Parts: sequence; C-alpha cells; structure tokens
Amino acid sequence: MPPILANYYLTYKCNSRCTYCDIPIKPENIRIKESQPETIIENLAALKRLGVKVLDFTGGEPLIYRYLPEVLRAAKSMGFFISVANTGTLYPRMAKELVGLIDDLKFSLSTTDRDEYKAERGIDGYEKVIESLKLARSLGERPSIIATATPESIWGMEPVIRLAQELGVVVLLGPVFDFCGNELLHKDGIKELQRLAKFDNVCVNWAFLEFYLNGGNQIKNPRCRAVSSTIVISPDDHLLLPCYHMHDERLKITHENGKSNLDELWRSPPVQLKRKAEGTWDYCQGCTIWCYFETSFLWPPDKYFLLNMKSKMRWGKEKAKQYVEAKTGLNLTRRLPGSKDKSVAKLPANPMSGVNQAAGCGTCPTAGASPESPSELVTPVEFSRKL
Repeated sequence: MPPILANYYLTYKCNSRCTYCDIPIKPENIRIKESQPETIIENLAALKRLGVKVLDFTGGEPLIYRYLPEVLRAAKSMGFFISVANTGTLYPRMAKELVGLIDDLKFSLSTTDRDEYKAERGIDGYEKVIESLKLARSLGERPSIIATATPESIWGMEPVIRLAQELGVVVLLGPVFDFCGNELLHKDGIKELQRLAKFDNVCVNWAFLEFYLNGGNQIKNPRCRAVSSTIVISPDDHLLLPCYHMHDERLKITHENGKSNLDELWRSPPVQLKRKAEGTWDYCQGCTIWCYFETSFLWPPDKYFLLNMKSKMRWGKEKAKQYVEAKTGLNLTRRLPGSKDKSVAKLPANPMSGVNQAAGCGTCPTAGASPESPSELVTPVEFSRKL
C-alpha cells in the first residue's frame, strides 16, 4: 500500500498544556527548530511524487508556525486534501489569512465547563474556542470539533454535542490513547461513547473503538501500517520512523537545487526494512495511538476495514448535512434537549464584527493588554518567538 497520509509537524510549540499530551514539554522537543517554508514546500513536492493525498499539518499548535498561510497556499496549489487541527485559541488572529486553504479545519474541545477546560488544557481559553468556531462558520468554513474522551471528560460530552448541534458543526469523538502515562477509558466509558455516537452531528470511528476494546495492536499479528500508510516529518526536517510517538530513528532529509530527497529516502532499503517490521516491535504491543490507525485500517479488507468504511460514510453524511444547513438555513438536526451555551449566546454570528482585533488572542502572554499599548500585544508569530 503506498503512503496516503503525511503527518507534518510544523512545530512542537504550543500555548496549551493538555493533560494527555507532552509534545511541547518534552526536553528533546524544546530545542527543535522549525524549518523555513521553502524547505517544507520542497518536501510537499516530494510527497506528491510519492502519491500522498492527505496532508495533516500538526504540532504542537500549528497556528504558531509563522509561515503557515504560505505553506497552506503551496499545498493547496499541489492538490492535496489539507487537514489542520488546532486549539482554537489562536485562530481569530489568522482566520482571514486561512480562509479557503483548509479542507478539514478542526478545533479541539472536550468540555463546555470553563473551569474543566482550564484544568485539562492549562489555559483559560474556552470562550476563545467558541469564538473561533463561530468565526470560521461566518467566513464560510465548515469546521469540526475534536472531542477527546478521557475518563473524566466522557461523562460531560452531551453538552459538547449540544453545543456542536447549536453551532451547526460535527463532533469527532474518540477515546484518549495512552502515550504519556495518562489513564485510558474503561469499558463503561467506551459504552458511553458508543451511546453518544447515535446522536446527530457525532462521528466516531467504529473500527478504532473495536480495536481499542480488543487491546490495540498485537505484535504477533500486527494491524498497524504506520510506515506504509503514513509519512511523518519533524519540524526540523527529519523523517521519523516508525512514527512520531515511538520513533527510534530520525533520518535527515536533504535538499539540493530546490529538490527534496524525501521520496528517495522513503524508498531506500533502510526505510523499506522498517516498513516490513511495522507493528512488531515490543513498544507496539497494545498500541492505540489513533494517528496511524485510520489509514492502517484502509487495507487489507477485514472487520476493521469494514467498520472504518462505515465510519467514513457517517462522516460524509454529517458533513453533507452541515453544508446543506449552512447554505439553505434548513434545520436537519435532531437536537438534544437542554439550555443554550451562554458563551455562544453572547457572541454575534460573526465575532469579528464590532470587535477590536488588536485585543489579542486572550490566551497568550500579555493577553488583555489595553488597545492604547499595541506594542504589548502578542500575535501567534510573536508568541512563537517567545517560546
């Protein structure tokens, strides 16, 4: 199977400190420097030669990367399907530059309680995420919410779904995976997730839930296709093998006369040997790191393949409904009962109307500085320089 997806880490920096992610605080990640846009664009051309169809620009917080719009424009011109998942806390300052450049725009949100959000994310950013969702909708985007279900947050997911229905967006609901010592969902949590999956605007990956319940990847009969299906690139221009989360090998990508050797590197004997052994190393036992299994389930045909296709059909149906509702004003959603979210009610349909955009993102250093002191305000670019 040729690689279909590239997980491109633009930066390891992030303005959040989520309880289930250690990417921005790993000592070895802190010293990693981001690549120049020209380097990334040369790699995109190499990915195109390899047959990659989907680019997932990730991090860290990808909106911290100062050249993001330039890279997205290049990727768009090459015909890639582009996915960007972000915290939603920096989006308002870049929203207009990003319009039309992202096919799958996702904001991370797992609770509607401001205090719980702060406890899980380490910042007071809940209302900024709501603003971002409304702003994206007003600009003609069709955003989604990524809701990571932890043993704590799973029991408060109904309000998140109600919020998504109110905003006219889809919720991508999935269980947290074990990476930095965090607790996994128990069977009762998975059952609750399965119950929630029946509501409108909710998408889960049924293959992954089954896989999760079955104990994850088994090294004697591996289901992981991380190397075959997914190319992982670090911010400092290395091919990571076998994946980001468990990489034990960093191969430097070289550039000469405006051309990246990434495609040649991926086809090289050392990488192909790694490919043949994917999913069989000791650290692969029981792995449930979702980033690599959606594409792994695309082949060969088995129960995970079929459940993955079922999940894709549901996602397509919900996104089509989102599009029709946005274009026609029709209400095709069977909404959960309950009161409206106060943060949604107090924001206009277009949060940029009548808002002083110099007021900062609200979560960066010096957020809330007075308009009379513009030199004190921090943009995503400036924030990245401070980290």
